[in-house]
Amino acid sequence: MAAGGHGGHGSSVNKSGKSACKAIIINHVKPKHLEVVSPHAKFSFWVNGLKESEIKYVEVTAKKIPVPVSSEVRTGFILFKGELPTSLENTAARIQVSVNAKRCPVQKGWLLKIAD
Repeated sequence: MAAGGHGGHGSSVNKSGKSACKAIIINHVKPKHLEVVSPHAKFSFWVNGLKESEIKYVEVTAKKIPVPVSSEVRTGFILFKGELPTSLENTAARIQVSVNAKRCPVQKGWLLKIAD
């Protein structure tokens, strides 16, 4: 399991190392952790508990490269979609999602294998 993916949920840790918030959850990641994908593959994930006004606090990287994502507000969650950067081929890349909302910062990441 990738670091930060505690039990398949996003994690949030305060300065004392204890869980600070469980109100925002990152889940339903596609493709799944360790899946083999083609270059430029599309990916998506849900964020539960995020307010529409907090969408701006969502940041996504793939192998530390910033990735633009689109968002769709749905009933009970917000769906985010993105595409792997064109520079990533024949490598592994960690998709890292950070929600930097002050009331409940969370992170989650998962690894994809990018084949040619």
